[in-house]
Amino acid sequence: MIKFSIVHPEKDIAAKLLLKPDDFVYDVIRVRCALDVPIVIEYMKMPIQLIPGLKKEILKKSIYAYIQNELKLKIQSAHRRICAVMPSKEEKTYLGIESTLPLLEIEQIAFLDDGRPFEYSVSRHRGDKIAFKSVSVR
Repeated sequence: MIKFSIVHPEKDIAAKLLLKPDDFVYDVIRVRCALDVPIVIEYMKMPIQLIPGLKKEILKKSIYAYIQNELKLKIQSAHRRICAVMPSKEEKTYLGIESTLPLLEIEQIAFLDDGRPFEYSVSRHRGDKIAFKSVSVR
C-alpha cells in the first residue's frame, strides 16, 4: 500500500463519478503483485457514500469481493480506455523496472447494476509480465 486517504475529488474525477466537489472519495495507490513480483500500480478513487467502511486490510485483498459480499452491491460493467505510456521514475521503482519498458495503462470507470459509477481508476501494467485477452459478443 502506497497511499490510502480520504480527499475531495478533483473536478474532472467528481464529474466522472457523478459527485459534487465537496463529496469525499477514497484516494488509493497500491501495487499489485503476482507470485511476489510487482506487475501493476493502481491509482483509484471511490466515493465514500457508495463504498462505506473501506479499510487497508480490504485493500490488501479484493475490493470487489468486499463490495459484492459485504456491501451486497452488484457490479455491472466497466468502461475502459487502454493505451501505452512510459513509467514515471517512481513507477519504475515500485514496479522494479530497470530498463526502458512501456506500461499498458487502463483508465476505467466501473458501474453498479443501478448505473451509479463507484470507481475511477488508472492502472499501469508491466508489459513484460501481463497480457490481456478480450472476447467480443454481438
